[in-house]
Amino acid sequence: MLPLLKTMTAAALILGAACATAAGQSADDIIQKVRDRNDGTSFMSQVSLILHDKKGNTRVREFTYLQKDYPDSDKFSMYFSAPTDVRDVAFHIENPHEPLGLEDSQWMYLPVSRQTRRISTTDKRGSFMGSEYSYADLDKIRVKDYSQVLVGEEQVKGRDCYVIEREPASPEVLAKTGYNKLKVWIDKGNFLVMRQDFFDIKGVLIKQMRTQKVETIDSIDSIVLSETEHFIDGTRSEMRFNQLQYNVPLEDRLFTQTAIKRGLKTGDLPEFAVSAR
Repeated sequence: MLPLLKTMTAAALILGAACATAAGQSADDIIQKVRDRNDGTSFMSQVSLILHDKKGNTRVREFTYLQKDYPDSDKFSMYFSAPTDVRDVAFHIENPHEPLGLEDSQWMYLPVSRQTRRISTTDKRGSFMGSEYSYADLDKIRVKDYSQVLVGEEQVKGRDCYVIEREPASPEVLAKTGYNKLKVWIDKGNFLVMRQDFFDIKGVLIKQMRTQKVETIDSIDSIVLSETEHFIDGTRSEMRFNQLQYNVPLEDRLFTQTAIKRGLKTGDLPEFAVSAR
């Protein structure tokens, strides 16, 4: 156990135990429900990644986001289409089911070099496409990577939330993410993460992720607007999920390392439904 994990006060532990008893479930149970919440057997969305710098300038990057469930993992593919400097950049992510004890894997295809490279564990602190989201933030939430305690309940945007504090369970997790502590607000009704605070090794709050808009799509509560603000750099990024559709027929060939090098072609995807939003 990391020495920093031993600094949690007895008062926090007592409060956490009381909250867990009152809620009838532990912090581990709640995080597990976040991981296992229903998001269909597949989904697709057109996503706008909007980057705001400290001078107020804005850049927008567009990509198609695909996800499909498999017996041993969840697989994601992202295909960038605009602007021209990132066109045909693509990512493939595999999140093995946690009981398998395997690490999440990420690959990136860069058209300039025509090479696909695996994003190493030591690179996961890096910025995803120049945004405030890191590569580590793209991995699916894992229960056993952290020691967590339920510290209370609060409202976020009018939604009743559990408040959970998480600290890395091993030096490897700390090295991968750079986060010495996370504080997470989780919707009690649908187990969506409504807010997450990220603290560095010195205990400084460096950035905050906020869910700004939730919609029910195909009977599934869905985050359609998320933003992350970096307090040190004075920058902010948004992810807008447009034309989000669940349980769509997506071919297995779209979820491979070969697929991200090939890119999306006409006819690869079902037609996106016209959004009413």
